[in-house]
Amino acid sequence: MLIWGSQFKSTCTIQLIEKDEMKKQNSIYFALVIILMASLACNIGGTAPATESGQEEPTTVDGQTNPVATLVPTEDAANTDGPVGSETIDLADPALYITSSAPAYTFDTAIQFNGVDVTGAVKEVSLSMTEETQTLPQKSQSFLVIVTGGEGSAETVVIGDQGYSVFQETCFPFPASSTEGLDLSEGMPNLQDEITGQAQRVESGLDVNGFVTDKYELTSENMVSDNELISSFVYVARDGGFITRFEAQGRSKTEYQGLDPNQFTNVSTVYNYIPVEDGSLDITIPAVCAK
Repeated sequence: MLIWGSQFKSTCTIQLIEKDEMKKQNSIYFALVIILMASLACNIGGTAPATESGQEEPTTVDGQTNPVATLVPTEDAANTDGPVGSETIDLADPALYITSSAPAYTFDTAIQFNGVDVTGAVKEVSLSMTEETQTLPQKSQSFLVIVTGGEGSAETVVIGDQGYSVFQETCFPFPASSTEGLDLSEGMPNLQDEITGQAQRVESGLDVNGFVTDKYELTSENMVSDNELISSFVYVARDGGFITRFEAQGRSKTEYQGLDPNQFTNVSTVYNYIPVEDGSLDITIPAVCAK
C-alpha cells in the first residue's frame, strides 16, 4: 500500500506539472493568437473605415496621438528631401512597401470600430498594435496589442532564442522554437496585398512620421476588398520612395469582437511604417518578466 500510495502521489504530481505546463502553453498561445487576430482586424480595417463627419481624426496608440500630416515649406522640402513625387504611382511597385522581411523597422496601427452588437446595442472597439523588429545585434521582435472594448492586451517579445509573452499581467517565458508554425511577423499587415492600380498625387510636401512626403488618393478601384470605401490615402516618403503611412475610412460588415456581422460598422484605420537603422531599437524583456 505504501508503494502504491507513493506511486499515486508521484502520478498526481506529474499530472499537476503537466496541467501547469498546459496552462502556461495555452496562455502563451492565447497571447500570440490575440496578436495574430489583431492582424486580421487590420486587414478588415484597412479596406473600410469612417467617422460621421467623414473628416480625418487623430488616432491614438498607447494614449499618444499619431501626428497629423503638416505642411512643410516647398522650398525646404525640395532642398532636403528631393523633388516632388510623380503625379501618379503604381501601387503594384514592390519598392513602395516595407515588408516583414525588412531588417529593421517599426510599425503601428490604430483602428476604431463603431457599430452595434447582435442585440442592437452601440459597440465601440479600438485596436492599437505596435511592432518593432531588428536583426542586430541579434534577431529581436516586440509586439504589443491593446484592444479596448474587447480582449484586453497582450505583449510578446522574442530576443534571440528566448521569448516572453505577457497576458493578464503574468509573464510566460518560452523558447522561440516553441512558436514554430506561428509567424509573429504576420502581425504587420501586408499592404501590398490590399491595394492595387494607379493613385493620383493630391498634396505635396507633407511632414509625416519624420519624413517629407507626397500624398496620393486611393479610390474603391484601388481596393482589393469590396467593402464600402469613403476615403483613403497613402503618403510616400521622398527619401526612400516608400509608403510610410496609410489611411482609410469606410464601412464593413464584421463580427470582430462581438460586432453584428449583419450590420455595417464604421471603421477608421491608420498604418505607420517606419524603417530604422538596424540595431538602433531598444527591444528589452517586458518589465513584468524581468522581476
